[in-house]
This record gives sequence, C-alpha cells and structure tokens, in this order.
Amino acid sequence: MLMIVSVISTSALYMNNRYMERQTFDLFYNQLKLDVSHIQSRALAEKKYIKLIFDTGGTRYIGRRSVYDALFIRNLPKGYSVSQTSTLKEFGFQANGSIETFGTLNILTPDGTKTIRVYIGKGRMKLEE
Repeated sequence: MLMIVSVISTSALYMNNRYMERQTFDLFYNQLKLDVSHIQSRALAEKKYIKLIFDTGGTRYIGRRSVYDALFIRNLPKGYSVSQTSTLKEFGFQANGSIETFGTLNILTPDGTKTIRVYIGKGRMKLEE
C-alpha cells in the first residue's frame, strides 16, 4: 500500500514540474512576442530603427532605440539562456516596420532546447516544437 502511494506521489510531482516548466516557457515566449511587436510598432510610430539585443551571457534581452536609450530590459527565466548555436543575437526593425535580420533563436531551458524562428518581412515569429 505504501509503495502504491509513493509511486502515485512521485508521478504527480513529476507531472506538476513538467506543467510548471511548460507554463514558464509559455509566459516567456508570449512576453518575447509582445516585446517584438512593441519595438516594431515603436519603429513605425517614431520612424526610426529600433532593435532587440540579447546580451553576451544570453540571459536577458534589451529593446533599444540607441546605445544609450533602452526601452526595456527583460531577464530570461532562471535556468534559461540563448544558445551559442542561435543565428540571431539581435534583430531590428526599420522605420517602415520591416525586420532587418532573420534566423533562428535557440533557447536552452531546463526542459531542453526550444527553437524560435524569426522570418523576414514583418518579423513574424514561430515556435518549433
């Protein structure tokens, strides 16, 4: 009887951890999409180049108008970082709202690597699972 209870308890804890990890990633990804949309709309409204930069440690990103003018700074969730295999370390939007660079962003998470593709044009993003 005790063995059955411990197996069920262990299974429940494992499932809860996976659920929490998925929720953490979903929150991060949704915030990233909102931030990308925000810098794109700012570029259009201000008619100037604005970019999003992932820092050298890969644990945060910054929306910038210029070297000295940060719009926002966001930390990635604990245990998350941008992989060195990512082809994107920064991307910006032109004054007309078009993205300047495109490629893949590989995010290392406790649950494995997640790949986000940023497409040329208006900066659409897609999570590949």
